[in-house]
Amino acid sequence: MKHWIAVALLLQAGIVPLAAQKPEVPDSLPPGVTAAMVERGNVVFHGPGLCAECHGAHAEGLLGPNLTDPEWWHVKGSYLAIVNQVLSGVSSEESVSGIAMPPRGGSGISDAEVQAVAAYVWSLSHPGVHDSLPAGVSREMVSQGRSIFEGKGLCSTCHGTDAKGNVGPDLTDEKWLHAKGSYLAIVQQVLTGVPAEKAVNGVEMPPRGGSSISNADVHAVAAYVWVLSHRK
Repeated sequence: MKHWIAVALLLQAGIVPLAAQKPEVPDSLPPGVTAAMVERGNVVFHGPGLCAECHGAHAEGLLGPNLTDPEWWHVKGSYLAIVNQVLSGVSSEESVSGIAMPPRGGSGISDAEVQAVAAYVWSLSHPGVHDSLPAGVSREMVSQGRSIFEGKGLCSTCHGTDAKGNVGPDLTDEKWLHAKGSYLAIVQQVLTGVPAEKAVNGVEMPPRGGSSISNADVHAVAAYVWVLSHRK
């Protein structure tokens, strides 16, 4: 009761407790985590990891807590913290509910499977997050790449300001005409261009889009173009 009175007083004063604040929603999976790991973790969670037996088939809580909301009982909710929690478990003395969680959930899953389960559990409380950025790519690069794409890179001249295609192809779908669509393949494509005789539509793309942007600018543009086709 005292807790709720304190919360009410803080709200009345215009001060929102940290736990009540809306958490910042990241735009990519944690470093080192892939969508394949999340999918594998889903299988382990509902199978050999025995996680669903305590947390429920939908991970919304049973004997163990709800894993789909932003509230964390025993850890801060980061990916690495979840990995450590699954590895070490929670003793009944430390457990908020008084119910112990044995290491690895009482199962015999491997370290790799623990990491996959942690990736899946992390994703449950971060809905809408699907893809990691490619190695070496940051959100700052993506933002810079957009500015270059729409400005000095001259990319929007052929691909349109919305990148949906004009003289050049649509860059927002999953169809690639001249490259496989990986980040490094896009970098190479921007650097070398596409001669008219190799272009699917017969229209040449000059190296660097005909601009004089630097190698760093090229990498930033490639990061932005990669993100365009990986939005969910």
